This record gives sequence, structure tokens and C-alpha cells, in this order.
Amino acid sequence: MTGRLAKRYARALSDLAREQGTLEAWGEELNRAVATFEEPRLQVIVNSPAIDAEVRFETATKVASALGLSKSVSNLIALLAERERLQLLPDVARWYEGLIDQELERARVTIRSAVPLGGAEKSEIVELARRLTRGREVVAATEVDPELLGGVILDVGGVVYDGSLRAQLARLTKDMAEGGN
Repeated sequence: MTGRLAKRYARALSDLAREQGTLEAWGEELNRAVATFEEPRLQVIVNSPAIDAEVRFETATKVASALGLSKSVSNLIALLAERERLQLLPDVARWYEGLIDQELERARVTIRSAVPLGGAEKSEIVELARRLTRGREVVAATEVDPELLGGVILDVGGVVYDGSLRAQLARLTKDMAEGGN
């Protein structure tokens, strides 16, 4: 139920953002708010039933104000806090991001490599992702995973293209084991 609820909040916010022309700005605000509210010391205050509900609400609204969020994003946080649903904020942000990406025809990809990628290498992989997504704008996140040994793993919307050396060695080992008898 919480996924559907988060999606409803995200859809309402995206509808309002579309009307006001603030789709991306509010997405950035949501991400800032999520990062702040995920701070462990703050979570203890805003999510603990041992803390008075009014104190939790006031804390959440003061944090939103201190972040300098737009009125609509601040109101969303206040509404979630008032209804004791602030723990939904990360899910709301994810749903919002997905809705906005769909509307703006963007694709999010994750590039995992054994070592940090240079600019030319990243550009080449982003161009490949653009072709794989039929020309959509690509928003790429990079991760370094030394266990890959070499190569890259490209995750395009849940479809994984594994070009890592580790995967190639595993395939070679399997082929040799099957053909070695």
C-alpha cells in the first residue's frame, strides 16, 4: 500500500509542478529533502512514536523551511508529517523522478566500472545508452566496483548489459568446463 500511496503523492506533486513549470526544480528539492531527512539523528526525531506528534511535525516543517524549499514541496513535507507518513518521502521522490523522466523522455542509467572512467570513456558509454534507449536523453550515474576487475556493467532501466572482465572470465570458465570433458 505504501508504494501506491507514495505514487499518488508524487503524481499530485508532478501535476502541480507541470502547471507551474517547475518539474525539474521540485525534483531537485525533493532529493535535497530526502537527503536531509535520511540523516539518522533527524530520523530519530521525526519518525519516532516516542516523540510527541506535534514536536515531530514542527521539526519537519522547520527543516523544510531551513532548506529553502518551494511552498509546494514544503507543504508536501508538512502534509506527510501531519499524517505521520514522512517515511514515505524517499518513495515519493523516486516515483516523482520516474514520472518526470517519463514525461521528459529521459532514461536513467548506471555505469559500474572497476576504475573511475575518463571523460571520453563515459561519453562513449552514455552514447551507447542513448542508442539503446532509442535516442532518449540519458542521465548517467557512475559507480566504481573493484570486484569487476575490468570492463563495465551498464544498467539501463533494469536491463543489465554485463561487459565486465569478471563476467567474461565466468563465461570462459563455464565454456571450458562444458567443452573440456
